Amino acid sequence: MKLVTCFLLSALALLAQQPQANQPPTPPETKPEDLCTIEGQVTNAATGAPVRKAEINLRGTERATAGTMPASYTAAADAGGKFTIKDIEPGKYRLSVQHSGFVNLQYGARGPNRPGTTLSLGASQRMKDLSLRLAPQAVITGRIVDDKNEPVASASVRTMRYSYQMGKRQLLPTGSAVTNDLGEYRIHSLAPGRYYLVARENTDNWEATVDASANPAPEGYVTTYYPGSVDPTTAALIEVGPGVQLRGVNITLAKARTFRVRGRVEGRHDANVSFYPRGQARWLSIDGRDHTTDQKGNFEIDDVLPGTYTLSATAWADQKTLSARQEVDVGEDNVDNIIFVLGSGSELSGRVAVESGSAPSLDSVGVLLRPQEQTGIMYGSLSGQVHDGAFTISDVASGIYHLQVMGRPDGYWVKSIRMGDQDVKTAGIDLTRGPGDPLTVILAPNAGQIDGAVMNERQQAAAGSTVVLVPEPKLREYQDAFKTTVSDQNGRFSLKNLEPGDYKLFAWEDVEYGAYMDPDFLRPWEDRGQSISVQEGSHESVQLNVIPADSAPGAQKDK
Repeated sequence: MKLVTCFLLSALALLAQQPQANQPPTPPETKPEDLCTIEGQVTNAATGAPVRKAEINLRGTERATAGTMPASYTAAADAGGKFTIKDIEPGKYRLSVQHSGFVNLQYGARGPNRPGTTLSLGASQRMKDLSLRLAPQAVITGRIVDDKNEPVASASVRTMRYSYQMGKRQLLPTGSAVTNDLGEYRIHSLAPGRYYLVARENTDNWEATVDASANPAPEGYVTTYYPGSVDPTTAALIEVGPGVQLRGVNITLAKARTFRVRGRVEGRHDANVSFYPRGQARWLSIDGRDHTTDQKGNFEIDDVLPGTYTLSATAWADQKTLSARQEVDVGEDNVDNIIFVLGSGSELSGRVAVESGSAPSLDSVGVLLRPQEQTGIMYGSLSGQVHDGAFTISDVASGIYHLQVMGRPDGYWVKSIRMGDQDVKTAGIDLTRGPGDPLTVILAPNAGQIDGAVMNERQQAAAGSTVVLVPEPKLREYQDAFKTTVSDQNGRFSLKNLEPGDYKLFAWEDVEYGAYMDPDFLRPWEDRGQSISVQEGSHESVQLNVIPADSAPGAQKDK
């Protein structure tokens, strides 16, 4: 394996030393008469009144050249809610608007967590009469009390709704608040819709303590869903309209038999300990806890319901992250004597090279480690920049990762990622047992491209449709294999820099981001996808029939 690695690295070193003469050409300066203009008005969706001083942002979706940022333009609405953005470079853009007291909006979006319509601007184009209708934010207020009707101060309160995360449909937070000394909370900036409301007593402990009671309480306050359920499947939905201020939405925290998790971090009195349900992202879970160890490294987590959890400990020393993680099962008894021995992160190094031909500049290329399971708190580094074909990512926490190659030259795709003699492009980079061999990333030219149009059932252009390129079944657990875009105001779309392979192409009028990565969501629509094979250097042209919003299961469901 070492011989193979040395051979590959030697070959790549020679490639990296080739003159990088193929610098991306500087685009010609646009003639003044070819610049574009957008005009429109921002109004209150509930009253129709103009919204003055609304902030409008026009952001490009494509880079002019590798290593550059997409163009961006801003404007403010006048007293009549009207705005004009001038001197826009031709290209593709997304238009958004925001104002305090209103829900942020993307032009053409059909709801929260939905993309806006792409705006394609040709030379000298002038778009007029764009209508941006801002929905006034909704507000929910109430009190959190205990079983004796006493106010619970510093309780965590969240609104939640079902969304997709990592290809799974789950309850995710949309708004949050912390109660005051009277147990009162206020959650604002809510989009119109239906929400679950959930509250939890704040048991995070940043001042290390251990319960020394002779007889700890057998019951504790647990996470409670409105109106008083500990089970989210039996919770009630709360519906709010534009600008509605819903008052008196109170929760009495429920009590249940709970248990204690206790342990020690060896040699550390300043470690942070995080505890959260297994399979949930710590930063999204209302049931997560954070604690600090005491002077002897001890920690204790109380009021834990039976279940499966992840427990992680972290500290910092000599500008490095020390961490460890364990899985914990809580049954019908306390869990004691958990011992953590912290270890430092790994260093991951590698090279990026081009498969054949004269190499383009790789100065704009960066690499990003994406955890295979984005459930815990990630410490240490996750990204690095390529310099002279090489990169190093230091202090990477133990885990399994996928490597994303960002800022690739136009027309290139990632052909392979190897760690020694192992193909890790889709399998993942396993750093659970410490550092691995250097990575070898090969970029290949002649990426594929798909251009097309989306039509509705009346054979009219379907603007703002979500177009998804879904890989063959064996690659569907690999998120980076999915490619998405949104059709423009003329129903046109383009997918570039595609890896050769077999795909299915879908177009939805309204679909939540990430839903198509869920096998259960995608299964009923397999026969609506258009099969397409992308070859090296191929440029395909297709026409898609949009899947109407009212026929897509789960697109608007709350449960």
